[in-house]
Parts: sequence; C-alpha cells; structure tokens
Amino acid sequence: MPRVLLLSVGVLLWVGGCNSPAQRLNAPPHGQALRTSDMQGTFTYMADNALLADMTISDMHFLPHRAALNDLGVQRLSRLASLLEAYGGTIRFNTDLTDKELVSRRIEAVRDFLAEAGIDTTREVVVRDIPGGEGMAATEALLIKQHEGTYQPRRESGAVSPESAEPKK
Repeated sequence: MPRVLLLSVGVLLWVGGCNSPAQRLNAPPHGQALRTSDMQGTFTYMADNALLADMTISDMHFLPHRAALNDLGVQRLSRLASLLEAYGGTIRFNTDLTDKELVSRRIEAVRDFLAEAGIDTTREVVVRDIPGGEGMAATEALLIKQHEGTYQPRRESGAVSPESAEPKK
C-alpha cells in the first residue's frame, strides 16, 4: 500500500511539472515570454486610447523633489511622444506642488524630453492642468445637484435607509 501511494504521488508530481506555462500579455519587465497572447495587440490599442483621453503626467513620473524623470516617466513620455507625433495634442501636467520653480523645471524637463523625441516644442505641448478624459464638467454636476438634490440610489430590495426613514420637514 505505501508503495502504491508513493508511486501515485511521484506520478502526480511528474505530470504536474511537465505542463506548459500560460500565455502572458506583458513579457517585460518579468523577462521574455516564449509565447505571447493574441490579446496583446488589443491591449496596446486600449492603452493608447486611454493615454490619448488622459494625456497626463504627474508627480509620480519624476524623482521626488527633483525635476528629473524617473523610469516610469520616461516610459510614459516615450509612448505619449509617439501618440503626439501621430495625433497631436497637449500633455497635461497634474501636480499639487506649490514650489513654482520646481514645477517650471519639471515642465521644462518634459519639453526637453519631447524635443529629443522629435516632437515640435515651439507650440505649447505641456500645460499645468488636471487630467483629461471623459467625464462631467463641474458646472454640470453643480446644475444637477441644484435641480435634483443629492444623489440617493434607488433601492429595489425594499430596504429603507436611515435618511429616508426620517420624516420630511
């Protein structure tokens, strides 16, 4: 009986160790994949569309307290540069910094990077602004709040919220 059990466990370990690895969408930085998924092309288009809608860099793309781009910033600006070359646009720099000198040095670092990438920087290619993309303007949100009040989800379950249980004045 123990021999059969040992043999069974050995066969299971051997069979389990011989399967092929699953396909991966992103090979780098984890090394090169032997096979890549057929979804990788779709993933690239989705990421590019998100970048085109957002067009934003922020403080996390720079070394702390410095105007130098970090690796993440170089990677993001490299992709944004190719998208700017193909479609045009303006990059938004979203920051909470109050140090105006550091902000202007960071914007200049982005301009220099884009110029090295072959982007025409004679026009304004970087502005200090909030992220772009789809969404609702604050003026629309204020109008809705003014006319509709505070959003309260409709409850299909029949549960009563504490706010709705109180008598209206």
